Amino acid sequence: MSVHCLQRSAHLSFARDQACQTQQLGEPWTSASQVDCYWECVDLYPDTCQSIVFNNDTKTCTPGAVAFRPLEFITTSIPSANSTDTIYVVRQPVPHCDTSSGNFDLYEMCGLTLCLNLSSSEVDYHQAKEHCKQMASGLFMTNTVARLSMFWHLTLDHNKPYTWVGLNDLAVEGQFVWENGEPISPEQWQYIWSKWQPDNANGGQDCVEVYGNGVLNPSGLDDDSCSSLRYYMCEP
Repeated sequence: MSVHCLQRSAHLSFARDQACQTQQLGEPWTSASQVDCYWECVDLYPDTCQSIVFNNDTKTCTPGAVAFRPLEFITTSIPSANSTDTIYVVRQPVPHCDTSSGNFDLYEMCGLTLCLNLSSSEVDYHQAKEHCKQMASGLFMTNTVARLSMFWHLTLDHNKPYTWVGLNDLAVEGQFVWENGEPISPEQWQYIWSKWQPDNANGGQDCVEVYGNGVLNPSGLDDDSCSSLRYYMCEP
């Protein structure tokens, strides 16, 4: 499997990226080239086509959504690690990020660029929210597969396996709400949780973290006591 970046203008950029995958949008077809494949994907899926998987030998074109670094618990992603197909990624718009303050940096994975602050200390959930608020930001939300993948791999890359997520059920038990006030959707529920989570163990777990299974091998999200001390990420 190899990865390239595809600009919206349909020019191919051969800058190497991390190994990326995507979620298939529909059935594959045959295209003359990568560029034709991409524009056909856009015609068919104007709102969701953000990547393509193309085989140069067979000219097979498969439409894809936003790309992300592999998540082992999402088993339907393409292309597989041993595939001869190539994934071409559409670079997403780069957000404004005030890096001069020293609080925020830009992080890029598989075409997705985010402006984030990665904490260097562990605090409870409410303190984490307050620290983010002081920087005119909020706790990072893993409300798409691509954002979950970014969050997941940053916790691994920076050795922060237990990190707060902007998600809680403080208002009503069992009704999880994102930092922006939106309730978790049934689709999101299917892919974000670690096995057997959330479980509200001992009746006092209302805040959500990435769960470190074996410390350096996170396995999904987990509800925990809001008083636990965890790392956190802020996003403007």
